[in-house]
Amino acid sequence: MAKQQLIDKIISDAEERARQVVAEAESKAASMVAAANAERAALMDSAQKMASAQAPETIRRRKAMAELEGRKLVLAERQAMIGEAYQKALVAVKNSDKYESLLASMIASSAEENDTVVFAASDFDKVDRKRVVAEASKKTGLRLTLSDEKGAFDGGIVLRGKDCDKNLSLEVELMTLRSEEDVCAKVLFS
Repeated sequence: MAKQQLIDKIISDAEERARQVVAEAESKAASMVAAANAERAALMDSAQKMASAQAPETIRRRKAMAELEGRKLVLAERQAMIGEAYQKALVAVKNSDKYESLLASMIASSAEENDTVVFAASDFDKVDRKRVVAEASKKTGLRLTLSDEKGAFDGGIVLRGKDCDKNLSLEVELMTLRSEEDVCAKVLFS
């Protein structure tokens, strides 16, 4: 698979998982919005009661603060839901029957001669590491070495090279996708 196809696959899996949690996410968001609105209403009511003794500027500031607090609560819940969706996408990618092929393609897309391939500790018993490295070597024609080191990341690989290391862990790949364009947020909150 080409790197763009891998990215498209990861995005597709994330969108699928996002759709599956949309109902739950919307329910959580609605309850958080309702709670935030109730808190905002209580704060606004309190501000209105103080209006007789306070200047109009103070009231305006209190309303603005109540609205800001409500928006912050909603934003925090949205961020939590997006994080959960990406975590579920990571799990889905790791559980995919194409995971080993994805790893081989990731290696092939970034490997250099004599790189050492480090797999995630969680993949040691799950993935045929020798076959993945052999497949990547065959694709690239490069000599690659399989490391016995267990990587402290949750899926994907790290390529240790002479001049630099390349972190192709799933967390980094998903974080890169998330920072470029948060498709998950668009699906959840469109």
